[in-house]
Amino acid sequence: MSGILLLLALAAFFSNGAAIKCFVCDSSDNPSCADLGSNSSIVPEECTLDKMKSLDTWLFDLNKFSYFDNGANKNPLMNCQKVVAKDPDTRKVVTARFCQLDTGDSDACQILRTKLRIPTAEEREQRNRNQNKRRKKGQDADDEEEPSAEDAFFCDICKTDRCNGAAAITLSMGSVLALILIQLGH
Repeated sequence: MSGILLLLALAAFFSNGAAIKCFVCDSSDNPSCADLGSNSSIVPEECTLDKMKSLDTWLFDLNKFSYFDNGANKNPLMNCQKVVAKDPDTRKVVTARFCQLDTGDSDACQILRTKLRIPTAEEREQRNRNQNKRRKKGQDADDEEEPSAEDAFFCDICKTDRCNGAAAITLSMGSVLALILIQLGH
């Protein structure tokens, strides 16, 4: 048992040095991207600057951050990202999963929300109050059959392999160390 735990610990140390692996797809090109469980052919890919530069979808283009390559760092920190949003041109809800530069203190999801003109919670609350006032005056608000852009919007950034996919079990460094400590305690 100790040998297995040692191997897991070594694997965790080695995997931390490698680039993060994320699912990279767009449901407008591949409908299975919306539900990765429906198609096992979509596999996580190693995130690199070249991989990011090769992506060509409206959502990724809207959300990408510029990276000024001065030659100092060919392997910047990367994250995985999953976004569900309504395409303003086609009005279809699209799921995109991709690699994203680690933006540090900047919130890439909030930046995307702003670019897509998705209202904040306060703005939505004010709009709802205004709609309720119109309804009370006998003016019906537009009843939409399809989800609004704000209802459809979801964005998440994560920092572990495969985290932008379906539920995945990952062993963090802390989990491996806890297993080792438990084993050593017995």
